[in-house]
Amino acid sequence: MTPEDGGPVEQLPLDDWADQDLLTKDEAHERLLIEIDRTKARLAELDENSPDDDAEITLLTRRLNAMESTRDEYDSYLREK
Repeated sequence: MTPEDGGPVEQLPLDDWADQDLLTKDEAHERLLIEIDRTKARLAELDENSPDDDAEITLLTRRLNAMESTRDEYDSYLREK
């Protein structure tokens, strides 16, 4: 019986953290900045081509606000460091 058949899965004798792809704060910050730019571009595109798409505009605006807040917190952390 194999795991695909619902059989037991063999556990490797490794720490759970061995398989994690952890980002440094700087790497996460860089990715966040890229995603903020991407979201701003999408909002500008919607504003130009689909200004009546209130649902997507609201969703993206909330997302952008949350990402910018996280960015600001990180920037503040860096200034204090």
